[in-house]
Amino acid sequence: MGFISKQQENISKKFMAYASASAHGKKARKVENIRQKLLNEVQEARMNISGMPSFKGDKSYRDTAVSFMKLYYNILNDDYNKVLNLEEIAENSYDEMEILLNVKEAIDQKLEDGNKKLRTAQEVFAKAHNVNLIEGETSELAEKLKKVHELNKYYNEVYLVFFKPYIQEQSLVEAISKNNITGMEQSKNTLKKYSEEGLEKLKSIKPFEGDNSVSAACRSLLQFYVKEADAASSTSDYMLAKENFEKIKKEFDKKSGPTKADVDAYNAAVNDMNKKLQKYNQSLNDFNRQRSESLNNWNKTVNQFFDEHTPRYK
Repeated sequence: MGFISKQQENISKKFMAYASASAHGKKARKVENIRQKLLNEVQEARMNISGMPSFKGDKSYRDTAVSFMKLYYNILNDDYNKVLNLEEIAENSYDEMEILLNVKEAIDQKLEDGNKKLRTAQEVFAKAHNVNLIEGETSELAEKLKKVHELNKYYNEVYLVFFKPYIQEQSLVEAISKNNITGMEQSKNTLKKYSEEGLEKLKSIKPFEGDNSVSAACRSLLQFYVKEADAASSTSDYMLAKENFEKIKKEFDKKSGPTKADVDAYNAAVNDMNKKLQKYNQSLNDFNRQRSESLNNWNKTVNQFFDEHTPRYK
């Protein structure tokens, strides 16, 4: 039992180091070297345990431990390969991001279930052979893995609330950069809709161990998006004024001897465009600053949240 427990503790600690690194703002691909090394160590531990003889004809605990190591290996080899592939496309798609987080949630659940099964096998084996179990590092690791699961589940729920309008805002910014008035109108309306839906959803999300910082940072960012969507009218006003000026200028340039009315109309269009351009530039600068501040606050808060709550192993 001591040998199996030692093997399990070693692998669990190293998996916690991998999970901790992934959770602290790093993509799975950035800690890929840890995963590859761990795969080899899991396989070695599995072979070490499977090579043990049965104890007084009882091989139940040994075989359950071997199955648990196989579970670790399959998760690292198969499930995290899915994570790596999904990460490449999830950053620009809400649906793909939701799939990615569901895969991660399933990984956490598999590990929690596997730990429970191994713990039960250990208790049954100990009872059958009159061994008194002492609560130690193995149960502590199981609790830490459980906390990682709960932590990730909470964060992922808030993150999806953040991510939906975040992606939509990028569509709005792109439409503005292309002077696409129709696209901008559609994007700003959708941005406001997603943001208001997100603000409503945040009301039902309870703090994690009394910590509401991530939810508060998300709320602040969504309130900015609502404000940005409402103020996008100044952008469309400028685009329409610019479009109107370009039409008048095109006709004006065709005339060899423009009338006073033509000149007045041209100057009025120039003044209208310049006035709305000034308002547009002011609005653009203000929102660029506010966006940067809100996103920086979100990223900083998320990092602090994980630093505070994620169990770490080096």
